Amino acid sequence: MENHEYQAPGPNDLRSPCPALNSLANHGYLPRDGKDITTSRLIETTYKQFNLGKTVGFILAYGAIIDIGKTKITLDELHTSKLNHSMSLTRTDVELNQDFRKVSPELIDSLISEKDETNKLTRNSFARQFIKRRDQSLKDNSAFHGLGFTKKFQVFGEYSLTLNCLSGSENETGISIDVNTLRSFYQLERFPENWKKSEKTISFRQFLKTNRETKKIQENLDKEKTN
Repeated sequence: MENHEYQAPGPNDLRSPCPALNSLANHGYLPRDGKDITTSRLIETTYKQFNLGKTVGFILAYGAIIDIGKTKITLDELHTSKLNHSMSLTRTDVELNQDFRKVSPELIDSLISEKDETNKLTRNSFARQFIKRRDQSLKDNSAFHGLGFTKKFQVFGEYSLTLNCLSGSENETGISIDVNTLRSFYQLERFPENWKKSEKTISFRQFLKTNRETKKIQENLDKEKTN
């Protein structure tokens, strides 16, 4: 019987910029060493543990495989692939800090400061944090000049996956995530106690819906700033 208790990664274990993938590895759903991961393993694991639809899983897994150029990847390779980007919610821009592979507690706290009165992070929270991170990167990172269409879609896709796959509450799927749940995944990279995956499979349509709605909120907030 497989052991899926949380184990912190050892000195030779490799991890990615993605808290969800790292959580899967830390619990042994993906190889704990973070090595030799196939597309089929990624698709099946994210489906079983997060109920992420296989269409979305296919796109994400093959995007990584094609970008890295190997049939098997290590999680660490995602740090230096084209899929990595500035404005991460959990890690500093690669151009600014040699510790870009490590979780930044300051960035986590900055995101959590956008919580609502019920101690939850909503689509509005992620939209506001997008603006803060963008403005911060534009100010501090001379190599950063904003995100193009594809990268922006990817970033809002990450917000969508967080809200849809990690919330642990059927009523909040795609809408909000509790602060403690987010901190467990984003900062500790472990499944919260008594956490439950969505009963409904996260379809590509649902993924796009949350992506578009969050992006629209951000665009409206930017318009308000300029008026």
